[in-house]
Amino acid sequence: MILSMLMLVGLMTVQAQRGQGRGQRPDPKERAQETADKWQEEFGLSDEQHTKVYDLLIATSEKQREKMQELRSSGTVDREAMREAFQELMASQEEELKKIFTETQWTAYEKWRKENPPQRRGRGGRGGN
Repeated sequence: MILSMLMLVGLMTVQAQRGQGRGQRPDPKERAQETADKWQEEFGLSDEQHTKVYDLLIATSEKQREKMQELRSSGTVDREAMREAFQELMASQEEELKKIFTETQWTAYEKWRKENPPQRRGRGGRGGN
């Protein structure tokens, strides 16, 4: 779960660096589109699967944003609560992806995820994991 969470964060970071200037948050719809397009090419998703993946990525992004706002509105930054919330969202997303992908696509996705660990560059000097 942690690996998939970090993979998604890394993918979002790469997507953000590609299309956005410094200090700007990448558009969640653009990120979802780029990711769905990449996965369609990588794993041979049908157009219907592509649409479902895109919708899932948007929904996850919205849930993440809402949860983070909720946690931040408490007045203190509880990093552990944020980490746990993010892990739950990523676990839920993985469950839904597994329903969308065929068995062969899921196997390819898992292999790809292992071969492409997320990058954690630019985060306080910490190295990758």
